[in-house]
Amino acid sequence: MSWRGRVGGGGGDPDDVRGVVTLLSDSITEVAVTRLRHAVSAAASAAGLAGDALEDFVLAVHELVTNVVRHGGGSGRLRLLRDAVSLSCQVIDYGPGAERVPIALPRPGTPGNRGLWLAQQLTDSLVIDSGPDGTTATVTARLPGVRSSGKE
Repeated sequence: MSWRGRVGGGGGDPDDVRGVVTLLSDSITEVAVTRLRHAVSAAASAAGLAGDALEDFVLAVHELVTNVVRHGGGSGRLRLLRDAVSLSCQVIDYGPGAERVPIALPRPGTPGNRGLWLAQQLTDSLVIDSGPDGTTATVTARLPGVRSSGKE
């Protein structure tokens, strides 16, 4: 069974959009977590994110990468993509997947389990696709100064 949850606006599969450029594609492993965080930060900065928006996006991606290592089978793939108006990061694991992936703030005093909630709060959208072959979590941030429909 495949579950597709969409949190926030926009989204869709970035590969279905014309003009998508892959800025970074790399394997996720426990030893790569810090290196990936720095690589995402550098690439997102070069793409136009800055200040709080950059920090928020990098933290959201870091939370998703950490989830792959802790809960998603220990390894996966990260793809950072840019289109005309936004930056998206797909974080893919090869774990067993889940029928439903909860995105909620845990009860006070409960340790951990805040990664997806943080990723949702820190980005413009969070999309989760999960099935028997793994889970893909995609976060998206709108690039500053870019209009998609003439409205902001």
